[in-house]
Parts: sequence; C-alpha cells; structure tokens
Amino acid sequence: MNNLQELYDHYLDSKPSAGKIKAATTTMIHVCKAMEIATQEEITSEHFEDIPQALDEYFLNYPLKSTQDKAMLAEMIGRVGPKPELQGLFEKLLNDHDENVRQYSFHSLEYFGKNNPHDLLPYIDRFCRSEDDTMKTMAAHLASNISCTQHFRLILQKIEEWHRTGAQEFVKEVLEKMIHSRREGDCPDENISEEELIRWTMQKFGEGVYQF
Repeated sequence: MNNLQELYDHYLDSKPSAGKIKAATTTMIHVCKAMEIATQEEITSEHFEDIPQALDEYFLNYPLKSTQDKAMLAEMIGRVGPKPELQGLFEKLLNDHDENVRQYSFHSLEYFGKNNPHDLLPYIDRFCRSEDDTMKTMAAHLASNISCTQHFRLILQKIEEWHRTGAQEFVKEVLEKMIHSRREGDCPDENISEEELIRWTMQKFGEGVYQF
C-alpha cells in the first residue's frame, strides 16, 4: 500500500455499495485538498499519519465533514485490513479525539476480521478491559462475530484466557452475544449450538458462574 490511490483501488475491489464508493471518492478529493497535494498517487505512505489532522484543520469550521471523511478512511482500511503501512493511520483513527471516529474505526474491522481473526484479536484484547464501555461492547460484538465462523474454536480458547486473566465481565458480555446470535439464527448450523455453548461454559467455569 504505497499511496492513497492503492488503498482506494483495493477498497473498490471489495465491492462496496454505490453510495460507499461515492463517499470514498469524495473523501479522496477532500484529503488531497487538505494535504495540498494534487493527486492521490502523490499521497504516499509516509504522509498517511498526517491525514486526520489535515482534515481537522481543513474542516475547522465544519467538524462533521472531517468526522465523515475520517470514518470513511476507517471503512476503507477495515475492508483491506490494517496492513503495516496503514497501521499508523489506523492508530490515529482509533485514538481520534472524536468518539464517533474511534468507535467507527474499531467497528470497521468487522469485515476484515471474519476471515482474518488472528489479526483482529489483538484489537479485541486491547479493548476488552477498556474504560470506554462502548469500545468494550464493540470488542465483545466482534468476538461474537468470529464465533459464528469456522474460527469459533479460537474464540472459545480466548474466552478461557480472558476468564483466567480476570476479564470475567467481558467474558459474560461475549457469551451473552454469542448465545443471542444463535437464538436469532445468525450462526451456521455446523457451528457450536446454543445448547453446546451453555454446556461448554458450565464444564469450563462451573455451574452458575455465567448465567444466561
């Protein structure tokens, strides 16, 4: 990912909706203007981390537009994954002063994480003890989503680890979301069922530790 044009091209390859493509195109125009650089190809990876602040300064009197563009950048990164050359920019978005940008950035990893759970888990680990309840809930949501894929055993292993390291409150939230998704029929039949999940929980942690 050598420049912003490559990020845009890879995003298009993920087949977003027409509305998302239009928003991404507008964001590219805004970023070029904010950075005072003529084309997306000229915004190379060494400039990526400067983009959020440049947008904030460019839209100083219209902060909502800056929020929208940063959220769109997060959407694009979430589709292709936080590759090494994008990690600096993504970290800036994850730690943005705007809570909406922070939350959307984390949520954007949902698309990528379903097929790349090992790359998503470090982010879940980071926020599973967050004082920001929204980010913690989002971490639980992403963990539950992974449990509805072929990688569900990975989440069961992580649940044991989180329980062992004192994150029982987070474990309860993850398990509740996992059970809810199964009751709603959001997980494939070949996945661990609601009954099997409850039985597994009692076997691992004892009856009554986590009640649903």
